[in-house]
Amino acid sequence: MSIRKIKTAIKKFNKFLITAHINPEGDSIGSQLALASLLKRLGKEVLIFNDSPAPHTLRFIKGTEEIVAQMKEGFDFQAVIVLDCPDMSRVGKVREFVTEDKVIINIDHHISNENFGIFNWVETDISSTGEMIFQLFRAFRMKIQYDEAVSIYAAIMTDTGSFRYSNTSSETHSIAAELIEKGVSPYEIYTKIYEANSIQDTKLLGETLQTLKVTDDGMISWLWVTKDILKKTKASLEGTENIINFARSIEGAKIAILFRETGTENRVKVSFRSKGEVDVNKLASFFGGGGHTTASGCTVFGKVEEVEKRVLKEAQQAVKE
Repeated sequence: MSIRKIKTAIKKFNKFLITAHINPEGDSIGSQLALASLLKRLGKEVLIFNDSPAPHTLRFIKGTEEIVAQMKEGFDFQAVIVLDCPDMSRVGKVREFVTEDKVIINIDHHISNENFGIFNWVETDISSTGEMIFQLFRAFRMKIQYDEAVSIYAAIMTDTGSFRYSNTSSETHSIAAELIEKGVSPYEIYTKIYEANSIQDTKLLGETLQTLKVTDDGMISWLWVTKDILKKTKASLEGTENIINFARSIEGAKIAILFRETGTENRVKVSFRSKGEVDVNKLASFFGGGGHTTASGCTVFGKVEEVEKRVLKEAQQAVKE
């Protein structure tokens, strides 16, 4: 479906709920805030409702204080816009408020997206949902204001790994340049997001790196964030966000894996990264997850030793293929 039909759908309705996947990161939060601003400028009524709060490193972005974690009483929206989310199960508790009479508008760039909306705009070759929201501003011929530019830049920067990942295109850089012309400071946004770590999260990194292992052939590297490590360091789950990149950076590693124990017994969250030679979306899909070809995740049930063994077995098969 084209952006033109999404534009038509937005024009049709007046009251919107905006949401994204659980544990939202930069692309989710930035895209939601920019879209909400666009809709308000179009005269629409908007509520951003997420299962999880915005990470503290993103709370400098104007509008994060208006994101709610509970449904606003009496907010009878006509349509829900789901951003940066491959399937409806990933919106968490928001799902119970999306009844059959609500129109779902799905805007995303994940290759694993299930096209679950009545209106679906899925562009898997675009760097980020933030880049898609930028295109939506263009479609409405709406000039981007400074705060909107900050939101979109943060979305694009975080989902491209500060413009390092293979999903970064010439168009991505062109958009970034335009946002900088609006007054965005790349240095300021980078430091606020990536150089605002707590001492607890820094200690978490040190403890987690002690768990680093690689297979005999060096093609798979993996790390563990255990409940004991979290308890010892008193760190937040937010602090685990970029740890996997240290495993990914090892020379010769084709797949990097981060295992993270959750508060629920026998439930492990698993993140995958690759440098492009291995499609980790297929790997995550095997365990009921998904994402991108170079960055995906899933949840695996079982005892930690069993989960590690099962996941490594499939990862080794993925490398062979």
